[in-house]
Amino acid sequence: MYSKVIVPLDGSDLAEQALPYAELVASSLSVPLELVQAYDVLPSNVLGSRSPRIADQLQMGARERAEASLAPARQRLEAAGFAVNIATQRGQPADVIVAQAGTDPGALVVMCTHGRGGISRWVMGSVTDKVLHIVPNPMLIVRATVTGPASPGTSLKNVVVPLDGSALSELAISHALSMAAALSARITALQITPTADYYRRQLVVVTPEMGALPDFDPGSPEEMAGEDAEGVASYLEDVTNRMAIDHAHGVDTAHVVDDNIAQSIIDRAAAQPSLVVMTTHGRSGVGRMVLGSVTDRVIRHSNTPVLVIR
Repeated sequence: MYSKVIVPLDGSDLAEQALPYAELVASSLSVPLELVQAYDVLPSNVLGSRSPRIADQLQMGARERAEASLAPARQRLEAAGFAVNIATQRGQPADVIVAQAGTDPGALVVMCTHGRGGISRWVMGSVTDKVLHIVPNPMLIVRATVTGPASPGTSLKNVVVPLDGSALSELAISHALSMAAALSARITALQITPTADYYRRQLVVVTPEMGALPDFDPGSPEEMAGEDAEGVASYLEDVTNRMAIDHAHGVDTAHVVDDNIAQSIIDRAAAQPSLVVMTTHGRSGVGRMVLGSVTDRVIRHSNTPVLVIR
C-alpha cells in the first residue's frame, strides 16, 4: 500500500507522538521510515557583509544540529529492527515536508497536529494544516496530547470509513483495509444521510420565470429521506461484502440520519477508540487546494486520528 512512511519531526515531544503510528504502519507493511526535519539560518540580507564562508558555516551548523536532533529517534528505531533514513533540508517546515513527500507519491506522511509551537484545542498547527492542504500523498493526522500517545496497536480496535456512495469516497476503502489489518481491527462502513427537515429547507419555492423550478416532482421531504434510507441499506451491504473478502476481522455497517455529517462521524469514532479513514472529497466534487468541508471539520474537531486520502 505504501512505499515508505515519512515522519516530520522538530525536536519536540509533541511531534514524536506520531511515531507509534508510523512504526505500526512501517512494521505491518515492511517499509522503511524516513524522519524529516527542516532547519534554517539567517537570510543573506540579515547576515549583511559577513563572508560567504561564515554563511556556509552557519548553514552547516544548522544542518548538523538537525541531524543530531533526529539521531536518538533513529537509533531507537534501528535497534527495534526498522530501516530508517533521515532527511534534513533548509527551508520552512511545511515547504520541506511537501517537497520531501513529493519525491515519492507512494509515501504515507504521518504527523501530529502540533509540535514545538504547542497545543491549541480547536485549531490545527499551521505547519500540519498547510501540508494537509497541499501534499498529494495520503496523510495520517494524529492529535498531540499533553499526556502522550496511547499505543495504537492496543487502543484502536475499529476503523471507521465514512462513505457517501460516490467513487471518490470509496478511494478510502483500500487504505482502510490496510490499516485495519495492521491494527487487527474491525471496520465500520458509515453513511450519514440528511433528515426530512434538511430536504424541506432545500425545497424553496421560486417563480417559474427564474427558471429554478424542477421539471419533475421530487416528492415530499419525508419521501426523499426515506429513499435515502432505502438506498443506503443496499449500498452498505454491497460495500460490506466487497470488504469482507479481504478482511478477516469483521466489517460492520452503520447508517445515521443527521444533518451534521462531520459531527456524526466524530461521534461514531468516539464511541470506541477508532481510526477514521476518509477522502478529502466525495459526492460534492474536488477542489484542488481546499479540503472538503466535512473532512476538514472532522480533522479539526475530533480527537481521533484521521487518515486522509486525497
